[in-house]
Amino acid sequence: MPAPGAAAVDQPANDAFELKGFSSTGKTILVCVYDSQAKRSHWIAVDSTVEGIKVVAFDPAKEEATIAVGGQKKTLRMRKPLVAAGTNTPGVAAAGFASPVTAPIVTQGIPQPPPAPGSIAQQEVEARMLVSDLLEIGIQQRKAYEEAQKKADQERAAGKKN
Repeated sequence: MPAPGAAAVDQPANDAFELKGFSSTGKTILVCVYDSQAKRSHWIAVDSTVEGIKVVAFDPAKEEATIAVGGQKKTLRMRKPLVAAGTNTPGVAAAGFASPVTAPIVTQGIPQPPPAPGSIAQQEVEARMLVSDLLEIGIQQRKAYEEAQKKADQERAAGKKN
C-alpha cells in the first residue's frame, strides 16, 4: 500500500481506476483495482472480469496491471512510497508504513506528528495494521492446513503398506 499522499507514476490523479494491491496464492494472481467513481475496490484474478473490469495482464516485477474497461485498455501502476526502503527510522517498514505507537511518520525525510486519534489518517493506519494481521493469520492457517494434509497423506500411505 502506498504512503498517504504519494503520487502515482504515469497515472493521472483523476483516473477512475487505481491499482491498490496484488496477492499471489499458488498459480492464481489477484489484483485489487479501486474504482474511484463507485468508491469500491475489487479483487480480480488475471484474465477474469468483475463488474465490467477485466484484468488483462499483471507484471509483478513492475507492479503494473493492464485492465480493460468499456473497450479501452489502461495500464495501472502501484503508487510508490515516499519513505525509501532500508531507512534506519525505527518502526518504519520498507513499504513506508509507520507504527503509530513506536515511530514517527516520515514524509519526504521530514518527521510528521502522529495522526490524531479518530482522524482519517489514524483510521488508515489501523486499517493497514488490521489487513496485515489478517494476512498473517491466513498464512498461519494455510501452513497448518498443508501440514495436516501432509500428515494425513503419510498416514494413508502407511496404512496401505500394512
